[in-house]
Amino acid sequence: MLKQTVSTVSEHIFPGIGYSFSSNSSLPQVKEKNEVISNFPLQMALFFNVAFFPVWLITIIVMLPLKYDKLPDLNKVILTIALTAVVLIEITRLYMGYLGNLTGNIPGLAGFWMLSLLLQTPLQLLLFLPALRPAVVELVSQAVMCCLLTVQLFSGFLALSHLARHSSARFHVSQFLSER
Repeated sequence: MLKQTVSTVSEHIFPGIGYSFSSNSSLPQVKEKNEVISNFPLQMALFFNVAFFPVWLITIIVMLPLKYDKLPDLNKVILTIALTAVVLIEITRLYMGYLGNLTGNIPGLAGFWMLSLLLQTPLQLLLFLPALRPAVVELVSQAVMCCLLTVQLFSGFLALSHLARHSSARFHVSQFLSER
Protein backbone atom coordinates (compact mmCIF):
# COMPACT_ATOMS: atom_id res chain seq x y z
CA MET A 1 0.00 0.00 0.00
CA LEU A 2 2.73 2.46 0.99
CA LYS A 3 4.85 1.49 -2.02
CA GLN A 4 1.94 2.10 -4.37
CA THR A 5 1.25 5.51 -2.80
CA VAL A 6 4.89 6.58 -3.04
CA SER A 7 5.01 5.37 -6.64
CA THR A 8 1.85 7.30 -7.53
CA VAL A 9 3.05 10.49 -5.86
CA SER A 10 6.48 10.26 -7.48
CA GLU A 11 4.82 9.68 -10.87
CA HIS A 12 2.94 12.98 -10.45
CA ILE A 13 6.03 14.87 -9.29
CA PHE A 14 8.43 13.29 -11.81
CA PRO A 15 6.32 12.23 -14.79
CA GLY A 16 7.79 9.58 -17.04
CA ILE A 17 9.68 7.80 -14.29
CA GLY A 18 7.50 4.97 -13.16
CA TYR A 19 7.98 1.86 -11.08
CA SER A 20 5.75 -1.14 -10.68
CA PHE A 21 5.93 -3.57 -7.80
CA SER A 22 5.07 -7.20 -8.28
CA SER A 23 3.37 -8.93 -5.40
CA ASN A 24 6.10 -11.54 -4.97
CA SER A 25 9.03 -9.11 -5.09
CA SER A 26 9.89 -6.06 -3.04
CA LEU A 27 12.18 -4.70 -5.77
CA PRO A 28 10.79 -2.15 -8.22
CA GLN A 29 10.49 -3.12 -11.87
CA VAL A 30 11.08 -0.24 -14.25
CA LYS A 31 8.20 0.34 -16.65
CA GLU A 32 8.77 1.10 -20.31
CA LYS A 33 8.85 4.88 -19.97
CA ASN A 34 11.50 7.56 -20.15
CA GLU A 35 14.80 6.36 -18.78
CA VAL A 36 16.82 8.86 -16.79
CA ILE A 37 20.53 8.68 -17.48
CA SER A 38 22.34 10.93 -15.04
CA ASN A 39 25.63 10.74 -13.21
CA PHE A 40 25.25 10.77 -9.43
CA PRO A 41 28.80 11.92 -8.54
CA LEU A 42 28.48 14.79 -11.02
CA GLN A 43 25.09 15.73 -9.60
CA MET A 44 26.44 15.72 -6.04
CA ALA A 45 29.43 17.85 -7.05
CA LEU A 46 27.10 20.28 -8.81
CA PHE A 47 24.86 20.39 -5.74
CA PHE A 48 27.77 21.14 -3.41
CA ASN A 49 29.09 23.73 -5.85
CA VAL A 50 25.71 25.49 -5.97
CA ALA A 51 25.60 25.45 -2.16
CA PHE A 52 29.20 26.69 -1.77
CA PHE A 53 29.15 29.31 -4.53
CA PRO A 54 27.41 32.00 -2.40
CA VAL A 55 29.90 31.40 0.42
CA TRP A 56 32.79 31.76 -2.02
CA LEU A 57 31.26 34.89 -3.55
CA ILE A 58 30.70 36.54 -0.16
CA THR A 59 34.28 35.71 0.86
CA ILE A 60 35.68 37.24 -2.31
CA ILE A 61 33.49 40.36 -2.05
CA VAL A 62 34.35 40.92 1.63
CA MET A 63 38.08 40.48 1.06
CA LEU A 64 38.25 42.53 -2.15
CA PRO A 65 38.22 46.03 -0.56
CA LEU A 66 40.88 44.99 1.95
CA LYS A 67 43.45 44.23 -0.72
CA TYR A 68 42.30 46.30 -3.68
CA ASP A 69 44.20 49.48 -2.74
CA LYS A 70 47.44 47.54 -2.23
CA LEU A 71 47.40 46.06 -5.74
CA PRO A 72 49.15 47.65 -8.74
CA ASP A 73 46.83 49.14 -11.37
CA LEU A 74 47.31 46.29 -13.84
CA ASN A 75 46.46 43.69 -11.20
CA LYS A 76 43.34 45.66 -10.24
CA VAL A 77 42.10 45.45 -13.82
CA ILE A 78 43.00 41.77 -14.13
CA LEU A 79 41.33 40.91 -10.82
CA THR A 80 38.14 42.82 -11.67
CA ILE A 81 37.82 41.21 -15.10
CA ALA A 82 38.68 37.75 -13.77
CA LEU A 83 36.16 37.90 -10.91
CA THR A 84 33.40 39.18 -13.17
CA ALA A 85 34.11 36.45 -15.71
CA VAL A 86 34.31 33.74 -13.03
CA VAL A 87 30.94 34.69 -11.55
CA LEU A 88 29.15 34.87 -14.91
CA ILE A 89 30.73 31.68 -16.24
CA GLU A 90 30.07 29.82 -12.98
CA ILE A 91 26.35 30.62 -13.05
CA THR A 92 26.08 29.58 -16.70
CA ARG A 93 28.22 26.50 -16.15
CA LEU A 94 26.22 25.24 -13.18
CA TYR A 95 22.94 25.77 -15.02
CA MET A 96 24.22 23.86 -18.05
CA GLY A 97 25.55 21.09 -15.79
CA TYR A 98 22.20 20.62 -14.09
CA LEU A 99 20.34 20.80 -17.39
CA GLY A 100 22.68 18.42 -19.18
CA ASN A 101 22.96 15.88 -16.39
CA LEU A 102 19.35 15.67 -15.29
CA THR A 103 17.71 15.75 -18.72
CA GLY A 104 20.32 13.67 -20.52
CA ASN A 105 21.01 16.57 -22.86
CA ILE A 106 24.35 15.90 -24.58
CA PRO A 107 24.85 19.48 -25.89
CA GLY A 108 24.14 20.92 -22.44
CA LEU A 109 26.53 18.52 -20.74
CA ALA A 110 29.19 19.09 -23.41
CA GLY A 111 28.82 22.85 -23.02
CA PHE A 112 29.17 22.49 -19.25
CA TRP A 113 32.30 20.39 -19.63
CA MET A 114 33.90 22.70 -22.19
CA LEU A 115 33.16 25.80 -20.10
CA SER A 116 34.67 24.02 -17.11
CA LEU A 117 37.81 22.93 -18.91
CA LEU A 118 38.55 25.85 -21.21
CA LEU A 119 37.36 28.90 -19.26
CA GLN A 120 36.67 28.18 -15.60
CA THR A 121 39.80 26.15 -14.81
CA PRO A 122 42.30 28.81 -16.00
CA LEU A 123 40.33 31.59 -14.31
CA GLN A 124 40.09 29.70 -11.01
CA LEU A 125 43.83 28.98 -11.12
CA LEU A 126 44.51 32.65 -11.91
CA LEU A 127 42.88 33.62 -8.62
CA PHE A 128 45.56 31.57 -6.80
CA LEU A 129 48.38 33.81 -8.07
CA PRO A 130 50.44 35.45 -5.32
CA ALA A 131 50.49 38.71 -7.32
CA LEU A 132 46.78 39.11 -6.53
CA ARG A 133 47.60 38.86 -2.80
CA PRO A 134 44.96 36.34 -1.74
CA ALA A 135 44.25 36.13 1.98
CA VAL A 136 44.19 32.78 3.76
CA VAL A 137 40.39 32.63 3.80
CA GLU A 138 40.38 33.33 0.05
CA LEU A 139 42.91 30.57 -0.56
CA VAL A 140 40.81 28.10 1.41
CA SER A 141 37.58 28.98 -0.38
CA GLN A 142 39.38 28.99 -3.72
CA ALA A 143 40.85 25.56 -2.96
CA VAL A 144 37.36 24.19 -2.27
CA MET A 145 36.11 25.65 -5.56
CA CYS A 146 39.06 24.12 -7.43
CA CYS A 147 38.48 20.71 -5.81
CA LEU A 148 34.81 20.81 -6.82
CA LEU A 149 35.81 21.87 -10.33
CA THR A 150 38.27 18.97 -10.58
CA VAL A 151 35.63 16.46 -9.47
CA GLN A 152 33.17 17.96 -11.95
CA LEU A 153 35.70 17.72 -14.78
CA PHE A 154 36.35 14.02 -14.21
CA SER A 155 32.78 12.99 -13.45
CA GLY A 156 31.49 15.23 -16.25
CA PHE A 157 33.74 13.48 -18.75
CA LEU A 158 32.52 10.09 -17.55
CA ALA A 159 28.89 11.23 -17.66
CA LEU A 160 29.33 12.66 -21.14
CA SER A 161 30.91 9.50 -22.52
CA HIS A 162 28.26 7.30 -20.85
CA LEU A 163 25.44 9.48 -22.18
CA ALA A 164 26.93 9.43 -25.68
CA ARG A 165 27.19 5.62 -25.62
CA HIS A 166 23.64 5.35 -24.34
CA SER A 167 22.28 7.70 -27.01
CA SER A 168 24.18 5.83 -29.71
CA ALA A 169 22.80 2.48 -28.54
CA ARG A 170 19.29 3.92 -28.38
CA PHE A 171 19.68 5.26 -31.93
CA HIS A 172 20.87 1.88 -33.24
CA VAL A 173 17.98 0.08 -31.55
CA SER A 174 15.47 2.52 -33.03
CA GLN A 175 17.02 2.02 -36.47
CA PHE A 176 16.79 -1.74 -36.07
CA LEU A 177 13.15 -1.56 -34.96
CA SER A 178 12.18 0.79 -37.80
CA GLU A 179 13.58 -1.66 -40.39
CA ARG A 180 11.29 -4.45 -39.18
